[in-house]
Amino acid sequence: MKFLNKLIATVLISLVGCIFVSCSDIIGYSVVLWNVPELELADGTIVPVYLKSNISKVYVITTPNSEQKVEVPLWKLSEPQSKKRAQATALSYAEYQGRYALCILDGLPIRQETKNTSRQVYRLRKGEIIRVLRKGTGDIPTNGTKALEGEWLRVLASDGTAGWCFSHNLELFAMNTDGTFEAGSNAEVQVADELLEKVLATKWYPDYYATMIRKKQIDLKYMKTSYGFDTGSYSGTISLVMDDVNLSYPYSGLTRSSSSIYKFNDTPLQMTIRNADSIIVKYTTPEGMAKSQNFITISDDIGTLIAEEKNRRLEVYNTFQKLGPVYTSSNYGQLTFTGNGSFRWRGYDVLVPSVIRQGLSGEGSIEVKYFLPSSLEGAWDGILTFYFNGYDEVNFLYKKEANGFRMCAARVTTTTDMMTGRDNTNISQSSSAQVIVFHN
Repeated sequence: MKFLNKLIATVLISLVGCIFVSCSDIIGYSVVLWNVPELELADGTIVPVYLKSNISKVYVITTPNSEQKVEVPLWKLSEPQSKKRAQATALSYAEYQGRYALCILDGLPIRQETKNTSRQVYRLRKGEIIRVLRKGTGDIPTNGTKALEGEWLRVLASDGTAGWCFSHNLELFAMNTDGTFEAGSNAEVQVADELLEKVLATKWYPDYYATMIRKKQIDLKYMKTSYGFDTGSYSGTISLVMDDVNLSYPYSGLTRSSSSIYKFNDTPLQMTIRNADSIIVKYTTPEGMAKSQNFITISDDIGTLIAEEKNRRLEVYNTFQKLGPVYTSSNYGQLTFTGNGSFRWRGYDVLVPSVIRQGLSGEGSIEVKYFLPSSLEGAWDGILTFYFNGYDEVNFLYKKEANGFRMCAARVTTTTDMMTGRDNTNISQSSSAQVIVFHN
């Protein structure tokens, strides 16, 4: 009985502890020290912290706008503490909420304490941006004869180093939650100019290239080394080349209409810089239609990707030829891979006219140009496109087997995306389609 009472008492104490201390998985609360634009998190915001990873160097938090857990770099948040202490920390930074500073002197030191003889913990580069946290008091530096104008500021560098910096060679400005700067500030102008310089020196590719590369489905119709956007920073001639457009204009310079939008002078082209790896180009087609295209940077060599895809397609055909080249079926005749991408098919009458049009010679070429949809993976290896008489297209799903392969007619439908102008291909297998078995 005593044991039972003790057990009940222990459970009650635990429950009370959960009520007043919280049994959630929150390890503490942190103050956002530097804007996190992608999460719409402004500095000064207090967020719950669920995990600290010293390996990945991130905190796992939730934001006021979402209950989904996300990662934020350690240096952008204060150390987790109780909610009451986090509120006190945020209050101490409130005077300088949203305030950042541009360094205007190369080598300006950030010091451990508020005096000019204190140890340097960081040296700023000219043009570097830091976060201003709060004001402090200390010894005022001199230029040798008189005290400098300014005050000691607690600051945070973008590598997470915190310390004290005298403001005489700092230019303070406001940063918005989305990471943009107050219009007209030297910081806004300088960062925009630096970003523009990088953008102009970059080769830009259509954004759909990234999807092709990620899926390992290189469509040779829409990926070419010539496609892309050339800013003409060296030639003085801007060019935009896509499957449906080929524009080229000499230009005399750029005019900035906002912090991120630039007009190429004497041309109908306009560029919006989203970030160092993404831009949007607006242009007018020769028919007078206004269009836009997203462009991105690509680390892969486009020429190499195209060559590899061509080799992959050729290898599919060559494998059939090497294992055959003659394949026979009791119901569907004899199929020969005659080399150089060609075929000869005799005795396929059962497939006429439901699959193959009547009156064709039974000879032509084979291409591997379509990609198997995920819904058919496993059941089939790929798609062979037969061109009878050089132009009649008939598509077959295929699956290699130990002593040959089997095929099934594929239904291929193509629609044009009115927004992009590119073809969207849908591939399916009819439930009533005949399965063709060939043996070598």
